[in-house]
Amino acid sequence: MNPLPPSSPFARGILIIVLGLNATASPALHEITWTDLAPPMQSLLGARGIDHASFGAYVADVRRRDRERVRDGDLDHLMYYALQSSAFTNLPPIEPATSAKAFAQHATIPPPVQDRFTALTSALRDRAHDARLSYFREIVERERASGTPLPRLLSEQYARAMRSLYEKEFAAAGDAYQRRGLSTDTSVEAGYVVYLGLAALHALEPDRRVRRVLVVGPGLDLAPRTGLVDVGDPQSYQPFAIIDALVGLGLADRAALRVRALDINPRVTDWMTRAHGTRPRLSLISSIAERDGVRFTADYREYFAAVGRSVGVEQRLARAAAGHLSKSIQLSAGVTDAIDATTADIVVDRLDERFDLAIITNVFPYLSDRDLLLAITSTHSVFR
Repeated sequence: MNPLPPSSPFARGILIIVLGLNATASPALHEITWTDLAPPMQSLLGARGIDHASFGAYVADVRRRDRERVRDGDLDHLMYYALQSSAFTNLPPIEPATSAKAFAQHATIPPPVQDRFTALTSALRDRAHDARLSYFREIVERERASGTPLPRLLSEQYARAMRSLYEKEFAAAGDAYQRRGLSTDTSVEAGYVVYLGLAALHALEPDRRVRRVLVVGPGLDLAPRTGLVDVGDPQSYQPFAIIDALVGLGLADRAALRVRALDINPRVTDWMTRAHGTRPRLSLISSIAERDGVRFTADYREYFAAVGRSVGVEQRLARAAAGHLSKSIQLSAGVTDAIDATTADIVVDRLDERFDLAIITNVFPYLSDRDLLLAITSTHSVFR
């Protein structure tokens, strides 16, 4: 079995690993300008209706639109959590894609969905501590600041999220990814893909050493579109998996390695900032389960068994999920000190810092052709 089936967002994502020369610089952001673009990029944008005179307005529109997409992504996660979570109700979970298809056919909220909304409403009013629920409570409170009743908010966002999901899963709209909300999805499988790329790099250049790494879109495991497993608190573990892979493969010395994590969603970077200087315990759970004839490859099992050994101590996960590979990693002292987080939009923000490795996963499929040209320019600039 391929651990990344075609339905996985990571199977459709783009992984880019770029190498350059390292130099030191004070980290700072500046907004991309027309003169930052190489002449070929300017020509390509010109063919798409953007020139020097209109570029500033286009950048402002991208920034506004992407902020709206971050908001939509937060609310998408709220809906996926409401439909799938077992943390606040014993009601059967509802597969979001199935729910989207039913909504498209009948244009009404099915009673099982409404029952889950009722249970979620009670849980949101209960101030008991649950880290995942706390994230969604913050999102709901933000959205209700203007006085929107909670039942109306849930109904409206369910309709929006299900229409978007139906368009992506069933209507085969070619630009669905470029218009949908920006998710924070991440998974152990994403780390596996990166590991394979780094292993190939090491085989080609065994003497290569990496000291500074840029990770764009590391994500936070709030509530995936499918297969939500309510075990452990929301975490961002891709930067740690990358450190683990680089050190384990002999591409980096852990003591000398520095990682800059850049994400458009402040929930992701806030988590990393809070984790800085601490030793969080990571809960690693495969997003795919072995069932109904689905089996993991030996290579993937080997990766999962080894991941984390270069950054911490493996421990048994208190709660396991049937069919899923799972374990926890108690991070070693100093690991989180190697990671600095920055909130930025890779399309319109340029990072004035230099790296010798950049890793970007599940980001570019969300960009239009015009936005992609800007993102490539911003990424390329960190190697000059």
